[in-house]
Amino acid sequence: MPDPDVDLIHRYRPAVERSLLPTLLTVTEQHIVRYANPAFCGLPVMSPELPAEVSFPSLFQGAEALRALLDRVFRDGVTDMAADVALGRPGGRAFHGTAIVAPLLDERARQRGLVVQILDTTEQVMARAREAQAARDVQEANEKLIVAGIREQELADRANQSAAELRALLDVVSQGVAVFGATGEVVLVNPAGRAKLGLSGARPTLDDYRRCDFRHLDGTPLDFEQEVLSRVMRGEPFADEDEVLLHRPDGAVRHIVLSGGVVRDAQGRVALAMNLYRDVTQVRELEQVREQCMSLITHDLRSTMSAAMYAAELIKIGRPADNVQMLAEKILRSMSRMDEMSRTLLDVQRLRAGHRLPLLLGACDIVAIAREVIDDLASFHDQRVALRGEARVEGIWSAGELRRAISNLASNALKYGATGAPVIITVEKTSDRAAVAVHNEGPPIAPEDQARLFAPFVRTRAAVAGGQRGWGLGLTFVHGCAEAHGGRVTLESSAERGTTFTLELPLDARPYQQPG
Repeated sequence: MPDPDVDLIHRYRPAVERSLLPTLLTVTEQHIVRYANPAFCGLPVMSPELPAEVSFPSLFQGAEALRALLDRVFRDGVTDMAADVALGRPGGRAFHGTAIVAPLLDERARQRGLVVQILDTTEQVMARAREAQAARDVQEANEKLIVAGIREQELADRANQSAAELRALLDVVSQGVAVFGATGEVVLVNPAGRAKLGLSGARPTLDDYRRCDFRHLDGTPLDFEQEVLSRVMRGEPFADEDEVLLHRPDGAVRHIVLSGGVVRDAQGRVALAMNLYRDVTQVRELEQVREQCMSLITHDLRSTMSAAMYAAELIKIGRPADNVQMLAEKILRSMSRMDEMSRTLLDVQRLRAGHRLPLLLGACDIVAIAREVIDDLASFHDQRVALRGEARVEGIWSAGELRRAISNLASNALKYGATGAPVIITVEKTSDRAAVAVHNEGPPIAPEDQARLFAPFVRTRAAVAGGQRGWGLGLTFVHGCAEAHGGRVTLESSAERGTTFTLELPLDARPYQQPG
């Protein structure tokens, strides 16, 4: 009898084989690997070939979370993901990966296995570890400085000078620092601490702390005096292990990580207690946006694959025969879209790892490239995009990457600019450089968003609040494309002049390519 699993894998294999994302197909509830594409076998921890009839979780050490994810998706038939799972191979190096798992359905929409994709997130995890170490180093330095200050106070002739130096140091420390006396009285709170906690006055008191609305992450009230200060006063040090919510009087909610320690006198008694406050609100917001973007990416990839599979099924059953050409074109469009998504993800991963984009350089006309982008957009947005400037600007560039970069900028201008207003692409040339400016009218980009807009998974607050769909990766690619060519991308945005992104490039990008 024919093996239904063979037919199933045969149907999915062409799409998975072309994917640039590390992907494999499994069958049965034991998650037996039936096919792994070249990108998966090319992972740094993998061998070029996998053993036959191997269970996917058994490929890695420490894959308990991954096994639980596979079992859950196989059982419930829903797409799910696990971020930054620690994985490793016997005798090989460990790495972290984000796993995206979706059901593998047969022609009758019955679940037979799983589609598993792995994104290498080792660099992001290491970056967070470095940030945590830096925070611990700052805390240790603060403790040493306070100890030094207390010792200096034993010398009367240097007491005032040491106190002034300590206060000056704490004034410039970005973390909030509060120092309490042996009986719980507030000795000092640095400006960062007063700002983070919303304390008024230069000399806050313990009553001010009692009025702070601290809460646990589950929303239950936190008694600062009993649950935090008393721990420090007992000599129970803790570092970056307690994250709480601070509800400010202005309605803002901040995520605060607490840590603390004590300074003892010569008899070992607690002389001073120190409490540190680190505001991680922005980090948590970025993590939330990243999770939302990854969920959207998964949805878009799956929707595009489903559209192609549906068209392929119609062709397979021969219904309707006169629409085969149209269905084939739909499959090609879907696969092209998936390929573009995969390339964007891989390019951004490469940029986050500190590498430049690889370019295939050649002579091209950037005006012609901009005109191609406008023609592509015209089918969806009428004739809203206009081209101005030079009639021809030739240089040595990567035509494909520039087309993607200009298309990203123009698409963003149409999406976020004023409804119905034109978008203007202007191409200019100097003696040794070319510039492509994409301008739109409409609400300006807030200054606090401009400073971080080119980072991965970052979207403007207005875009998120307005419900606009997006991955937060387009401008990251544009920035990486500009740097790979030896150029740059700039942003100007105001209510009076609108928003303009300008891509500046040298006329010859060859000198800026990395060796090899």
